[in-house]
Amino acid sequence: MARSALYCLLTLLPAASYAYSGTAPIVAWSSHSSNALNSASSEGYINPVAALEDILLNGAACQHDAIILVDQKGLHASDLRNLPSSSSLAQTLNSAVSTLELPYVARSVSNPFSSLAGTVADRCGARVVSHAPGQADTALSGKEKHVVCVEMPSLDGFEGADRRKAVAEHDASLSSALTKLAETFPSHLVVYAGWHPSLHVRQSSPFTSNLTSTAAFATPSGGILARYQLLTPGLILALAVGFFLLVPIVLMGISALASIQSPLQGEAPKGYIASEKKSQ
Repeated sequence: MARSALYCLLTLLPAASYAYSGTAPIVAWSSHSSNALNSASSEGYINPVAALEDILLNGAACQHDAIILVDQKGLHASDLRNLPSSSSLAQTLNSAVSTLELPYVARSVSNPFSSLAGTVADRCGARVVSHAPGQADTALSGKEKHVVCVEMPSLDGFEGADRRKAVAEHDASLSSALTKLAETFPSHLVVYAGWHPSLHVRQSSPFTSNLTSTAAFATPSGGILARYQLLTPGLILALAVGFFLLVPIVLMGISALASIQSPLQGEAPKGYIASEKKSQ
């Protein structure tokens, strides 16, 4: 019985891993108590846009001096789960006043903050700025509200030990950048989200199917060659074989038949007299 149960568990493990292959984490925390995070649900989000709007478009989010939006292409929940408990991100989440962790949300195929940053800035009367880890930006001032967009290096192309090493390095650089921002903005809200581009948008996320451009279904402009593909590879091959192989063979055959001459001539044999032939 135990052996059969263990066999069933092992057979279900690959299916469980594939179940989360199209997801990305969303992690948020704040330096002060935030009703935007406390009122948000920790589960039930399958749409990344809905989850981020629930956090950022909440009126309580504007109470912070800065809203820091961190995006990282290729980030998966396993990357954060494999971080040691002594990592900067793990310690920050443990010490934060308000936190929200959504490990398995359907991943976005583009930067999830590209359209939300401006909307949040308009609602909160803030200024949108971009900040890179390790960048010394003197334009930031704690006298006005800011929406700070931080783009982390991509994790695409890293596997195994190299990926864990890259995640640890990114964790250290992000911690350093957030520490500098915290000095300028003591009251801040941080939202960290992963995303991943995909060529098959409909298969990656059902929520982006309506975003497909209608230009693909528009009638092409131009003549008949623009509307239809007349010269297909098969047709071109058939024309080439016909003109350069079959036509020369047919012409050669006709020419050979035309050059055939009969060996018998229409002349009478030598010594033959037609009048003597008649008198006989």
